[in-house]
Amino acid sequence: MKPIKSFREYVQILKEYNEVVAINQEVDWNLEMSAIIRRAYELPAPAPLFKSIKDSTLGFEVLGAPVGMSPNKEHPFIRVALSLGLPINTPAPELVEAWSHLPDVTPISPRLVTDGECKENKLFDDEIDLTKLPTPYIHVGDGGRYINTYGILIVRTPDGSWVNWSISRVMLEGPPRTMAGVVIASQHLGKIYKEWKAIGKEMPFALCLGVDPGIAMIAGYPLPDNVNEGEMIGGWYGEPIDVVKCETSDLEVPATSQVRL
Repeated sequence: MKPIKSFREYVQILKEYNEVVAINQEVDWNLEMSAIIRRAYELPAPAPLFKSIKDSTLGFEVLGAPVGMSPNKEHPFIRVALSLGLPINTPAPELVEAWSHLPDVTPISPRLVTDGECKENKLFDDEIDLTKLPTPYIHVGDGGRYINTYGILIVRTPDGSWVNWSISRVMLEGPPRTMAGVVIASQHLGKIYKEWKAIGKEMPFALCLGVDPGIAMIAGYPLPDNVNEGEMIGGWYGEPIDVVKCETSDLEVPATSQVRL
C-alpha cells in the first residue's frame, strides 16, 4: 500500500473503512472526552472523531484512539497497518517484524518546500490562546490539560548535525501561551537539551500536532543517537517527506502538520 502522508488523508481513509464515528454533540474537554476515548479502546470501537469541544475555537476536531484496536474482527490491527503503509490484513506478528527492519532502510533527507497545511492559519504573540485549542484534561489527578499526547517535538543540536523528532507529554501551564514538558536526561530530547545548556542558550523547539501517521509511529521508535527520524521515515516511505521552515526559528517541520506551535 502507498504510505499515508497526511493526517487529513488518514482520517478520510479511516472513514472509508468504517473506523471512525463522528460525535457532533458538544463534548467537555474536562474528563468527558478522555472517558469516551478510553471506552473506545476497551470495547474496541471505531475511533471517536469529536467535532465540537467545549470552550474550543469552532472548526477544531480531535481524533481519539488513532491506532486503537478495530472492531473489525478480520482486520483488528487495521489502524496500525494503515499508519505504517502496510496491507490492512497484515497480522500483528508481521507488523512487528516489518517495523523492526526500520533501522535497515536507506535514509532519505526531507524535502524543503515553501508552504504546507500548518501555514494556512497563523497567530502570533497576543493573538495566541492555547486554551482555545481542544486540549483535554485526561485523568483525575493530572497536573493539567495535556496539549500533546500523539504529536511530535522537534529539536536540533546546536551544530545542526542531529534533528530529533520524538513524542513527549506537554501540558498547558499558567498563562495562555505557556506549556510545560518533561525533559529526561537519558532520552534524546534530554541529550540535545544538555548541549544547548552547555553553551548557555535556550533550546529552540517546535511542537507539531496532527502529523502523518507514520511520523507519529517513528517518533516513539528506539533509534540510536544521532539518527534523524525525518530521514528514516523518508527511507521507510521510499521518498522524501516535505518540511517547511518555522516562523520564529530555523527548525523545519512536517508540512502537513495540522497545528504547529
